[in-house]
Amino acid sequence: MKLFRRLEQSDYQDVLRVLGAFIDQNGYTDIRIIETEDGVVLQGRVSDRTTLGESSFDTFLITDDDILKMRQEAFERRTQATSHKPSLW
Repeated sequence: MKLFRRLEQSDYQDVLRVLGAFIDQNGYTDIRIIETEDGVVLQGRVSDRTTLGESSFDTFLITDDDILKMRQEAFERRTQATSHKPSLW
């Protein structure tokens, strides 16, 4: 992955947190994550697909740029969530 060459303050923990949020948002199970030179291939089972001949998995190439964007969006959500907390004092 070229991602870590472009980020000074990132590690696998950040990438896995972003991918975990994506997995949770889509309700995937039986996850496969494969690192490639261009990003990661993520495959997850969709539990409500039971039609014969229909794939029960979704597969994505999540590029380094996608991960950067998802990471920035997650940071912005966390920042907004902490700024809206009521003060105890």
